[in-house]
Amino acid sequence: MKLKILVLIMGALVLSSCSPKATATALPTVVLSSPSGTASPILSTSRGNVAASGTIVPEQEAQMAFTLGGSLKIVNVAVGDQIKAGQILAELDSAAIQLEIDQAQSSVNELTSPAAQAAAEQALAVAQQNLKDQQDKVNSQFYRRASDTLIDKTQGEIDLAKDSLARASDSYRTVARLEDGDNRKAAALVAMSNAQLRLNELIAKYNWYAGKPSEIDAALANAKLDVAKAAVQEAEWYLAVLKGENVSSNATGANLARLQSARTVLATAQDRLDHTRLISPIPGVVVKITGIAGETVSPGELLFFISDVTHLRVETTDLSERDVPSVTVGQKVLISVKALNKNIPGHVTSISPVADTLGGDVVYQTKIEFDTDTDGLLAGMSVDVQYETGN
Repeated sequence: MKLKILVLIMGALVLSSCSPKATATALPTVVLSSPSGTASPILSTSRGNVAASGTIVPEQEAQMAFTLGGSLKIVNVAVGDQIKAGQILAELDSAAIQLEIDQAQSSVNELTSPAAQAAAEQALAVAQQNLKDQQDKVNSQFYRRASDTLIDKTQGEIDLAKDSLARASDSYRTVARLEDGDNRKAAALVAMSNAQLRLNELIAKYNWYAGKPSEIDAALANAKLDVAKAAVQEAEWYLAVLKGENVSSNATGANLARLQSARTVLATAQDRLDHTRLISPIPGVVVKITGIAGETVSPGELLFFISDVTHLRVETTDLSERDVPSVTVGQKVLISVKALNKNIPGHVTSISPVADTLGGDVVYQTKIEFDTDTDGLLAGMSVDVQYETGN
């Protein structure tokens, strides 16, 4: 009887399309009986004509692998286990890394021991004393070491020496063209040199008396002072670190560098130890395990597959490029779950900005959240989605 009804309806459609005066009429909704005798829900077109197919997927999934290679020591879960975020799934053999940690910790302990702190305090005191001595030397260069009378007398001698040097220079110029070895030229050169040496000696004496160091002496003393200041600063930084105090990010010093290097080695070893434990980032169910305790695993080798099957959503697969302009985030939808014969309300949470192709057609993926909890939903079930466009 049902077969006859369908044939009659198809015949009516054919006749209608062939008649020149025929006008378009809405088709009735056809309800087929399900095996159980209940009606299977079919989405009504009154909500709009934008639809797509999709699949129920977990809200979160994780594929887990070690970043280190090694022997798989322990597997703590089995397929089907419900796990929590942060739970340790498996561990590698970490005996060698633990030895590195012990050695690095020993080095840090030695560099931060009470004896090391006492030595740092002593080094700071020595550096501070050296700084004081260098500062005194710099300051002493500018002290007057003679009376004004002696200084004035020395200045007079300098003036006379300059005159002597000028006369000796004039005398030498008169014989400078003579051949080398000429007694007159030699005598004039000696006299001029002695006049220059005498002038230099008097100037140095005057500068010492008056507290006026030469540029070279001043530069040398100031350089030693700068070195002493830097030594004190580095000693202060190192001692502060040993006491657990914060220091500038640009702190330097050989002792500080050794301590920082030892701490870096320790931190690196501890980080490697952390990576010998595979920890689930999400709650969910273990759906697949590919590793067995005792096996050697490689870095990046996928071993555990976790699926958060308690939080499900829909991902569409064939929303046409012609329909995607009519879809917006937050838009209401009606989800027909074929396996359950149920319609469930939901809403769009995201629209892919990048197109895909399906059978030569351009399509976009949308992600959809369920608005109500429904028993029986499972990942992998197929669905039809009707978007409420207001048409």
